[in-house]
Amino acid sequence: MVLNLLPAAAPEREGNAVELLVGGEQLFPRALDAIEQARHAVRIETYIFANDSIGEAFCEAMCRAAARGVNVRLVLDGFGGQEGVRTWVPTLQQHGVHVRVFRPEGVLFKLNPKRLRRMHRKIIAVDHDIAFVGGINLIDDLNHEGERDELLKATERARQKREPIWGASGGMREQAMTVNTDLLDQQSLGPRYDFAVQLKGPVVQDVWHNMEWLWLQIGPGGRVTDTFSSVWWKERVEQLQEAMARQRATPKPKAAGKVKAQLAVRDNFRLRRRIERAYVQAIGNAQRSIILSNAYFLPGRKIRKALLAARARGVHIQLLLQGRVEYRFQHYATQSLYSSLLSAGVDIYEYLPSFLHAKVAVVDSNWATVGSSNLDPLSSLFAREANVIVYNREFASALREELQKSIQTDSREIQAHVHAQRPLKERVFSWLCYKLMLLAVFLGGFGSRY
Repeated sequence: MVLNLLPAAAPEREGNAVELLVGGEQLFPRALDAIEQARHAVRIETYIFANDSIGEAFCEAMCRAAARGVNVRLVLDGFGGQEGVRTWVPTLQQHGVHVRVFRPEGVLFKLNPKRLRRMHRKIIAVDHDIAFVGGINLIDDLNHEGERDELLKATERARQKREPIWGASGGMREQAMTVNTDLLDQQSLGPRYDFAVQLKGPVVQDVWHNMEWLWLQIGPGGRVTDTFSSVWWKERVEQLQEAMARQRATPKPKAAGKVKAQLAVRDNFRLRRRIERAYVQAIGNAQRSIILSNAYFLPGRKIRKALLAARARGVHIQLLLQGRVEYRFQHYATQSLYSSLLSAGVDIYEYLPSFLHAKVAVVDSNWATVGSSNLDPLSSLFAREANVIVYNREFASALREELQKSIQTDSREIQAHVHAQRPLKERVFSWLCYKLMLLAVFLGGFGSRY
């Protein structure tokens, strides 16, 4: 009976209004206004809830909504949201906001694979009428405190005097490992580059149902069940049945537009591969073009094979990836994939003005996705993620135009011959990072799935 309560893959929904939002500058005012106008319920899921002006604005908006009698719930990840747990959660709870922390971090570090199973979704839903889904956390786009340590380390490496090294032939050459200083200047960092969508119409009911499901999965102390064996979970079954009954009794959202859209989520139950399969299917059906932007690009073999097969069919493929060193291991592991992609004719660009946080793609003229899921092992194998797939020419065109603008004005193209001539130490380091990532996946028992 419990299995029947699991959310199935959401169907394609007609009659939606879907609007592309670029960055927090466009998302935050709309989301805050929706919360201020809330009459019945507000639901928020976020990975990061920062102690800055944006975090404060959302904290105050939720408190005011709760004071009006609105039922307000917040789900915050226990790892990414530690700052929010310390700063905002006590205030929210005092004002009647219901908060559940997804797998809070303990005082002691434990080598437990479950620590990798994070809640990485970024969703805001209000009154069954409107929802915002994407990759944007509750943090100011110009707040780069989380990346400061890596920036300082990279800047120091760049400033170090490069000593000459004598080669085997007796000739003197430059130190092998070099760093692009133009990518490391903290003072020039622009806003984080990311996307979300505003949704109205029937697809909102799928967003709401999945948020209800996740809320009930979180048990005492923030424990999360990935099975149905825990005692506390059995107590939640009745609550889920009641929630589903309330949802059935709630009038379905009326058509708000003419856009077909679909919610795609990844969980650790029956929807483990939902987002990955959506990518593979769309890439496999591509006839003309693919433009894909991803913050942490370490896709599994199915997506890699699909991209190479598409390129062999003559599909034009452009990848817009991270240009700045945010996490050194991931950055250089990604670069180890460049050679095979470049040799196949894939165009690769690295975004320079700031940290790229996007998780979006456009295939041909009428398939696009915006969401929280990176194409890397953490998102594909462990994290709760949420993407929206949009089947609409106008939306796909708007996203494509935005990405093309960033490629043309804010990015550098990776040239195959330049990439092949990188210093030996840099190539070895990149290869080693990638192999260590694969080894970690294999030791975790996920080799056959990645």
